Amino acid sequence: MKYRKAISMCLSSLIIFSSIFINGIAADAYTVITSNESQQILSRGVTEKNITYFTTDGFININVLDVDLSDNNTSISTIFNPSGFKDRMDVEDMANGNGAIAAVNGDFFDTKQGFIVGASVKDGNLLTIPYYQGNYATFAIDKNNVPSIGYWKSTSLSITLPDGSQIPVSALNNIGSIGNGTSCVIFTKDWNDETPGLSGSYKDLVEVLVDRNNSVLEVRQSQGPAAIPDGGYSIDATGDIAKVLLNLKQGDKIIKNISTDPPFDNFKMAVSGGTILVQNGSIPPQFTDNVDGIYARTAIGYTEDKKHVIIATVDNANTRGMTESELAQLMLSLGAYDAMNLDGGGSTQMAIRPLGDSQAKLQNEVPGFERNVANGIGVFNTAPTGNLYAIKVEADSPNVFVGTHRAITVKGYDANYQPVKIDQNSVSFSISGIAGRFDGNEFMPQSAGDGIIVARVGNVTGTLKIKALDAIADIRFTPYSVNIDKGATTSISVIGKDINGYRAPIEDRDISWTVYNNVGTISDGVFKAANNDLSGALSANINGKVGNLMVKVGQGSDFDASQLPNPLNFESIDSKNKEVSVSNTNDSFKFMVFGDTDYNTLLKLQISLKAASIANKDYPLVVFTGDVNDKVLKSLTVPYIKAGNSYGVYDFRNSTFIMLDDTNGGLLSSNKDQWSWFLNTLNSVKGDNLFVVLPKPVWGSDGFKDTKEAQLFEDTLQKFREDTGKNVWIIYNGNTPFYTTLNDNIRYISNYGTNNSGGSMDIYNDARYISIMVNGKDIYYQDKNLFAK
Repeated sequence: MKYRKAISMCLSSLIIFSSIFINGIAADAYTVITSNESQQILSRGVTEKNITYFTTDGFININVLDVDLSDNNTSISTIFNPSGFKDRMDVEDMANGNGAIAAVNGDFFDTKQGFIVGASVKDGNLLTIPYYQGNYATFAIDKNNVPSIGYWKSTSLSITLPDGSQIPVSALNNIGSIGNGTSCVIFTKDWNDETPGLSGSYKDLVEVLVDRNNSVLEVRQSQGPAAIPDGGYSIDATGDIAKVLLNLKQGDKIIKNISTDPPFDNFKMAVSGGTILVQNGSIPPQFTDNVDGIYARTAIGYTEDKKHVIIATVDNANTRGMTESELAQLMLSLGAYDAMNLDGGGSTQMAIRPLGDSQAKLQNEVPGFERNVANGIGVFNTAPTGNLYAIKVEADSPNVFVGTHRAITVKGYDANYQPVKIDQNSVSFSISGIAGRFDGNEFMPQSAGDGIIVARVGNVTGTLKIKALDAIADIRFTPYSVNIDKGATTSISVIGKDINGYRAPIEDRDISWTVYNNVGTISDGVFKAANNDLSGALSANINGKVGNLMVKVGQGSDFDASQLPNPLNFESIDSKNKEVSVSNTNDSFKFMVFGDTDYNTLLKLQISLKAASIANKDYPLVVFTGDVNDKVLKSLTVPYIKAGNSYGVYDFRNSTFIMLDDTNGGLLSSNKDQWSWFLNTLNSVKGDNLFVVLPKPVWGSDGFKDTKEAQLFEDTLQKFREDTGKNVWIIYNGNTPFYTTLNDNIRYISNYGTNNSGGSMDIYNDARYISIMVNGKDIYYQDKNLFAK
């Protein structure tokens, strides 16, 4: 058997699924295999991009904001909890609380007391000063709307008392600096509405309330929190400085002496972070603050002309993060002339308000939950709201089955891209290309095909492409089965497939549920388990088509599944499931598929040898999707292909077979060079038909561990099929005697050979093989018994 050997290749030969491939990303640890980019407009001056790199180290997910500072209705500001940054807040809530169209997390902060580590400015007011000096850079925008990044050189803070003496101020709005006894701390309403007040840590705390004119209103000692005066502030101290403050009295005038280098009052906003990543178009020879390791990251920078601010987040939730060096390379590739690191890890968050929406939503993936952070950087559309200018027409999926419903959402915005609320009762709908009807905003197609929905509000229209699928041929559930604790709840989604494997989600209103054995209740797609140990099922009826979902609650119980209604049987209506004649020519032949031939009993050995005997007699080629034992190999007289822990390609007559290794839960985890080889090999497929052979499934509990990789694999083959017109069949080693399905016209088909997890096999029902018949570009299959009764 001659295989074209797996070889390495340069990146330029790969299939790249992006409208723009960003050059310049360099990393010692990984190589980019493919990239994908999508973009959306948030306002006239703001766009958001999502960039996905698939690398030899896994997926990297990047979100980027491009902010045009030359747009008169676009601004950037420091943001925090509207009640003050004493109470931290996640970025999504922070964006909505401040009315931002986009936001990211800002500075590092003390995780115990919450104080901000660096300098911050909002509307020309200094909110905080650097807690540490020298190593932490600050991003700022001055009153001329020019951005800068640098290390603020110094700060000078003091209070001049009525007698002319001065006391040092160690911090602004930093509760962590109160207890040093040799200086005071100033608190404004930006920190909180109330002063810190007495606590176990500050028993001798003195607080001086000062109004906006720097007149003392009240001197307090060892008391609870008090309201900070509007426009004024509180001076808080302990120890020797507290004793000095006790000499002040109501009406005394004091002087705040606050200066920074550069002067803070020159800036509209400023937020500090970590090291400078890019300086004057180059990466510095060393970073002033090293945060080693691969983490989620947030960075901000700007272009050389200082007209565009670039903000990027890199996720590390089910994807690979970046090192600081890699983040610097990323910012360079995005066009940053200067850039700096912001807080990262669990703090990395980006929220955006999509066009037409009234609320910002988290855009990136975070591990577990959104962390509350001390401050952030907000992007604003400052234009006044105008009249309706355009509408967006959306649906959860553009695919819908004939006779089922799809909810249509209409959102509006004005000429300045500000959201405009639409009375849904004022929307009229029409459909062209297919027949259908509307019930309010619910569309039901009455004929299959491609259609266009037109939504109209007054004189403003918007469109949505819709694909109406014919009859449901298969019903699938997520999750595949339910194994749940007593009394717990879980969401259940239902997907229908048509005869060609095209999928559409089924809305709950189109499903009639039946619960078997009282395992729980289901409503609006949420299943609530019973409080007993039970096994049973949920049966979904969609216009007379049935699918069954098995349920186990707690420890489970006995359940007779024979009482369930007969579900849809895709194989019985599959037009490719039939025996056809072949002429044993270059483009008319058949081949045999058999799974694993491992054996731990004499019966299993005989079953595998029987498969080899049938192959020798009736087939010019046999495909094994699992291990092949030595006895079978010795008995074979025909060519064979074997899936396993290697990869290669074999051209047989008018078809190409690509063998891939997913034994470790995916192509990447099995061999880092495999994906690049696979993409390169796709570019040189010779045959009319492509058969991909795998030792394990793509989907399901035994499939790829990373479902993003599984989806990329399927999308890659789908694009190949669309570009070339070739058939694509995925043949794999399954865990049942036979299984087949279609996903968007890509065939999955499997046989388990002797790989019966139960150990014993019924030779008349469990011992099976697949016969695949090729007539040019027409491919058929039959599930066959090895032994006749």
